[in-house]
Amino acid sequence: MSVYTPLSHNQLATVLDGYGYRLLAFRAASHGIENSTFLIEAEDGHQQPAPLVLTVFETLDHNALTPYLALLRHLAKQALPVPAPLQNHDGHDQITVAGKPAVLMPRLPGEHDFAVDLDRCRQVGALLARLHQCDTRALQALPDERQRLERLATHLHQLPDEHREGATALLSDWQARPTGTTLIHGDLFRDNLLWQQGRISALLDFYNACLDYPEYDLAVTLNDWCVDSNGKPVAEREQALLESYREFGGQVDDSLLLEALAVAALRFWLSRLAGPVSAQSEGQGSKDPEEFARIFQWRIAALAG
Repeated sequence: MSVYTPLSHNQLATVLDGYGYRLLAFRAASHGIENSTFLIEAEDGHQQPAPLVLTVFETLDHNALTPYLALLRHLAKQALPVPAPLQNHDGHDQITVAGKPAVLMPRLPGEHDFAVDLDRCRQVGALLARLHQCDTRALQALPDERQRLERLATHLHQLPDEHREGATALLSDWQARPTGTTLIHGDLFRDNLLWQQGRISALLDFYNACLDYPEYDLAVTLNDWCVDSNGKPVAEREQALLESYREFGGQVDDSLLLEALAVAALRFWLSRLAGPVSAQSEGQGSKDPEEFARIFQWRIAALAG
């Protein structure tokens, strides 16, 4: 992810010492736009290799972070490929680094790989089906995606004239729906998966997770995995992902999915308009809003019939 809070070797070495690790090397991760993330090579007290990830949170405070960390522990116990936070010598899974909340986690095996094919779409569909069937009764309350959408609605004025009225009506209709009760990831873009030997090895970045409709999560995912460079839906990829999702127990309301696809495209168009590149960041910074402007045009046209 892009780095907004640079850290020195000595700062990271001090952090790791609090967990019983010795720092060997580190580098800033370049994917994503919200937090500062460092990929760390370390060794434990037995001099065994210990690959780690330190995330410094740029917007969430300690209280807001707590339910997400509880969620990660919950999912890791259910054998999903999710990293759970480590505890330091004081038994804390949150620390403060450079005045900001931070979390140290094991780095799961695998690498980012942005290639897309039908087999990968099927794997993503199966993984979402597993996630959506997780028991949420023991979870702490998570933030509401509808509140995020309400905040993003303040940026509707930035849309071109020809889309502003339709987008406003679409968002209003969606917000009027009761909130769903399924655990969703909310951000399953290609940069939030790791791959090893052609198989998914890690699902990352649950900081948009919440309870809502599974169709909304599918929509977010389909809008990244199953469109071409012009934002046009690729039917074969969509079919592969959705068939696998259903095969592994997921259920889909097709009419709700059609609306969710347009809402999800609008959501990320607005969030990119709302998040300009920071002059202090190292890495990619914010992503191009026009990518989701193109996707939105296809999705809103399909919804209109």
